Amino acid sequence: MGLLVLSACNKNQMKVEYPQQEVEYCSLTVAVNTGLEVKSTGAADVVNANEKAVKSLQVFVFREDFLDAYAKVSASTLSLTCTAGSRKVYAVVNAPDLSSISSLNALENTIVDLASNSPNALVMSGAKDVTLPQSEPVSVDVSRLVSRIVLKKINRVFESTSLGALKFTVKNIYVSDVAGTIKLSGSTSISKWYNSGKSSEVPTLLFDSVNADIANNASYQTPHYFYVMPNDNTSKTTKLVIEASLGTETFYYPLELPAIERNKSYEFQNVKVLRPGSDNPDTPVESSDISFSVNVADWDIIEIADKII
Repeated sequence: MGLLVLSACNKNQMKVEYPQQEVEYCSLTVAVNTGLEVKSTGAADVVNANEKAVKSLQVFVFREDFLDAYAKVSASTLSLTCTAGSRKVYAVVNAPDLSSISSLNALENTIVDLASNSPNALVMSGAKDVTLPQSEPVSVDVSRLVSRIVLKKINRVFESTSLGALKFTVKNIYVSDVAGTIKLSGSTSISKWYNSGKSSEVPTLLFDSVNADIANNASYQTPHYFYVMPNDNTSKTTKLVIEASLGTETFYYPLELPAIERNKSYEFQNVKVLRPGSDNPDTPVESSDISFSVNVADWDIIEIADKII
C-alpha cells in the first residue's frame, strides 16, 4: 500500500528571520486510499478493502532526530507546513495518538500493542528520506505491522468407518501463543503474549466461533482471517487451533506456524483431518502425514500447503 506525498514550495511563500540564518518553509500534502468497515471473514475483496482501510493518519517530518512538523487527521489526507532541506517523512496509519512524540528515535521505539489494531483499522507505518522542496511528488510506502493467518479449507477424511459415522463439528478456530507487541519501526519487541492456552483474548483478531458440521469426505470452505504480531519462535511458537467435537468428545488440532514476519500472510490452503485430535490445544497432533511448504507472493503471502492431521 502506498502513500502519495505531494510536496510544493514557493521560495517567497514564507521566510522567518533568525540570527545568521534564514528558514524556508514548504507545504506538504499527504493522501492515502480508504476502505470499508466490515468484519474480515469471508469474501476476499471485502477483506482486502478492510486491510487497506485508513481511519486516521499521522505524519511526522524529522530534521535528523528532531521533529520538524507533525499533523494528524481522522481521514486519508492532510496538509502540514515544514522547513526545507534534507528531511525524513514518517507516515503512521490507524495508530493511537502519537502527538507527544518529539524525536525520530522516540517514534521508532514506540511500542504498538496488537489490541490497538482492528480488522478494518490495521496499524501501518513507513518512512522515506526526501529533500524539500522538490517539484516531483514524493511517494512513501507504508506496510502493516501485523501479519496475517488464513485458513481456507478444512477437509474431513476420517480413515475409520466407525469414526467417520460420528458427528464432527468445528466449534471454534483461533490463534494461540500470539506475540502482543512490536516497535513502530517494525523491530521485534515482545513484551506480552495473547491466548496462551485456550482463551479468546482480542477476539476480533484472534478468535472465530464457527459451529459448522462436516460430514465425512466433505469440507468446510469459509475462509477465516486472523491478525498477529511477528514472532521468531524463540520463546513460543504461534499456533492456529481448530477446536472440534467428535460425537460427545472435544478435540483440538493445533497447527504450528513457522517464524512469523511483519506484513506477510500465512495461508493454510487445505487442512485434512484424518483422525481425532489432541485433548488440549497446546499438544500438537501426532502424525507423520503433515506436509508443509512456503511460497511468497502478493501481500507477501506465505502459502502453507495441505495439512493432514
